[in-house]
Amino acid sequence: MATEFSLSTPRVHLRSWQDADRAPFAAMSADLDVMAHLIPMPTREMSDAWIDRQQAHQAAHGFCFWAVEHRETGDFIGSIGLRHLPYTAHFTPAVEIGWRLATRFWGQGYAPEAAAASLRFSFDTLGIDEIVAITTPQNINSQRVMHKLGMTRDADDDFDHPLTPQGHPLRRCVLYRLGRGAWLAAR
Repeated sequence: MATEFSLSTPRVHLRSWQDADRAPFAAMSADLDVMAHLIPMPTREMSDAWIDRQQAHQAAHGFCFWAVEHRETGDFIGSIGLRHLPYTAHFTPAVEIGWRLATRFWGQGYAPEAAAASLRFSFDTLGIDEIVAITTPQNINSQRVMHKLGMTRDADDDFDHPLTPQGHPLRRCVLYRLGRGAWLAAR
């Protein structure tokens, strides 16, 4: 059983996954716009397995990519949170921050709001020294969120994702970083 988690901002609630989240997450994961810069999860089995991995990560580490709901309506918005990266690269071991929102919630500031709460939790509660964020060079919207969070990119850190096949258009990734000291100084 996964550890229960709850973290709120003025507009959203980050929380442990529930069975009721599986259908809207599967629908979101089948949306080509949502998945344009992510490895597709076109089946319910794939999206359920992704949630199962998040629940296992929460149970093992006390954090994961949590379910996010709108505080006023209770609508499922997507997933935002933290995870240990499951592969080896020049910057690992590392904890990643990430987000995936249903398209109807894009452009309304939910990703930076919930991600900022995740950063606070990572630095203040967990005491993590550095958080990384990863996306493709083409994903300008996610890079904007990373900038809003105070994360920085050094092009020398860009890398080929080791879990993405050679020749795949999503293999090349950009890496953003935010250290606890820089985050504290910006507060």
